[in-house]
Amino acid sequence: MDRVDTWANWLSRAAMIIMLVLILIQIFTRYVLNDPIEGVIGATELYLMPIIVFGSLSYLEMHDGHVRVGILFEALPARLRAGLDVVLRLLAAAFFALVCYGASREALKAWDFGYRTSGDIDAPLVTALVIAPIGCLLIVLRLLVNVAGDVQRLRDTTDRTV
Repeated sequence: MDRVDTWANWLSRAAMIIMLVLILIQIFTRYVLNDPIEGVIGATELYLMPIIVFGSLSYLEMHDGHVRVGILFEALPARLRAGLDVVLRLLAAAFFALVCYGASREALKAWDFGYRTSGDIDAPLVTALVIAPIGCLLIVLRLLVNVAGDVQRLRDTTDRTV
């Protein structure tokens, strides 16, 4: 799972660099050459931004990089923290599983009806809509892996106190 998360994060980083380069080229061609390149905005909003967001979610969770109220959380006993981690991660996994389900249904609907993107890029819409379910599936798997680690930590904490 670590390799998959790391690979998805590198893909996210590459998408960010590609987006930066495309926007710089777009600015140059628009304001210097007075002939902007078509499709940059469409590619950025349909493909690159979702890859940046959904490609890095599971990697962030792998490194426990999410936002947390540290002062309050760190003041709690270790056993209670481990128990809260289990509950919160299971809730987050359930939430992202629902998002994955809904996004997958939209992607399948776009596939069935042959929806196409609008604007400068003419491509099947499903190519853009599959990014979110893949990213959500990765975060669900990562959350479940972390829950297993939290349960183990909870058991270790319980064993030491007995």
